[in-house]
Amino acid sequence: MESPEDIRNALAYQTCTEQYWKVFSHEAAPKITDGVKVMVEMCDAFWLVTAIVSWQTNEKVREEPFQVWTLILGSGKYPDGCVLICDDGNYHELARQEIEYTDFPLPEGIKLFLCDGILLLPSEY
Repeated sequence: MESPEDIRNALAYQTCTEQYWKVFSHEAAPKITDGVKVMVEMCDAFWLVTAIVSWQTNEKVREEPFQVWTLILGSGKYPDGCVLICDDGNYHELARQEIEYTDFPLPEGIKLFLCDGILLLPSEY
């Protein structure tokens, strides 16, 4: 796993994508951008994409065309864990998941957007 500084530097360069990556075989599963692929690989965070995709089975979440996914470390009832929150971009919470343990390397967590079936970094929006 890379250092937080190296990860931040790499993600700062992600402002568009050249390719969409299909990481799940289900036809309706979201695709990811180059920037999310970089984040997943540098942070060993395929689990994060899996969690977001799994929430798409929830009707309330799935029907929202624009989703903001925020990972907050050291929050919730697990001191070594995190909370994954989905909102509609206007701070109306759609989903919340407490995760007991994480080794996600960015102490500030991360924010991702899911829009039109594409999971992307805010800098790629």
